[in-house]
Order: sequence, then structure tokens, then C-alpha cells
Amino acid sequence: MKTKYLVFDFDGVLGDTYDARMEVFIEMGKTKEEVIEHTEKYFTKSTHTRDLNLNQETISSIKDWTIRFGTSLNQKGFNLFNGFIEELKKVKNAKMAVVSSGSAIYIKPKLEKIGLEFSSIMTMEDHHSKEEKVEQICKDWNILVKDAYFFTDTVSDVKELSNIMDKNKIYGCAWGYQDFKKLSTVLDEKNILNRFNDIQKIKWT
Repeated sequence: MKTKYLVFDFDGVLGDTYDARMEVFIEMGKTKEEVIEHTEKYFTKSTHTRDLNLNQETISSIKDWTIRFGTSLNQKGFNLFNGFIEELKKVKNAKMAVVSSGSAIYIKPKLEKIGLEFSSIMTMEDHHSKEEKVEQICKDWNILVKDAYFFTDTVSDVKELSNIMDKNKIYGCAWGYQDFKKLSTVLDEKNILNRFNDIQKIKWT
């Protein structure tokens, strides 16, 4: 049986962090309306590509903010999408990894307890660019990037990773931060998972 190489975003795909994220932003002085507007922009516009040419000072500032935010999010606590995780356990002969723009502070402790083995968990602390993180994981797996699958809940990830990945192998998860309607602006309907068990319908190539 051919090995499947699966890469997952964390927030909105594996981690149900929306409510906790909202609370942390509000505690940091934002209104609910401002958080919703920020979230919509952040998850629609590409912000984690290599060609942004961010200087080191800007990257350090982003990392510092992400760590502070992640620490608060970890203390707040949140659930995982356990139904999806149980479906992932049914996928045979798969290697899995996680790529996130969030902090390892709240991501790694959760993933260490769910009974799935991830060959790599790459977060903001590892690199700003999601493109380069995916490339590193595929290099470690000794495969071409186009042979990997990616699972996300945001339009921005689709835009960013379509630069390097086979778009037919990018799947949207409609239970996350952006729903079916938004994801369908950048993905074919067949590439959008509405229910956790829809992953079992994928025809792996």
C-alpha cells in the first residue's frame, strides 16, 4: 500500500481554538467586532509566503507577539476536534506532520496527548513562511512537495501553498475558521470536507 503524506494546519483543523482566541484578543483590548474583522482579513490574505521579504526585526516582533498570544491561549484552554482526529487514526499507511503560524506553546502539548504520531510539528518559532516549512517536511520525508496533501480551514493557506503544492491535494476543512462558502472561492467542492469522516472519501493518488 502506497504511503500517504499528510500535512495539517492546526487552528481550525485539529484545534478548536476560535472561542479561546476571541477571548484572548478581547482581554488584550480588542472589541469583538475588531477581532472578527481582523480574523477575516488574516485568514483571507497571504501573509506567510517567502516572498514577503520581511526583515529580521519584523519577524522577531511577530514571533514575540505570537509567543505572548500563544501563552495566553494555552492558559485559557481549548478543545480539539476529536471527531476528526479519530477519523485520522483510521487512515492507513500515513505519515503526518503539522505546519502552523501559531506558537508551539499551545500546539505541541495538545498534540502530544492525542495518540497520533507526527513526524514533524513546525510552528511560528521554526519559521515564518509556511511554504518553507512544508518544503522542509517534504525534504525530511524524501518526497516531492507535489506528492504531499495539505489540510487547512483558510483561504490564505490555499493561496500561499498553491504556489508550491498540487492544488488538487489541498483540502479545506469547513468546520474551522472559514466555512464551505469561503473555501469554495479557492477550492473545488470535491476538495472541501464538510464532515470529519469525509476524509475517508478521498481517492488518494
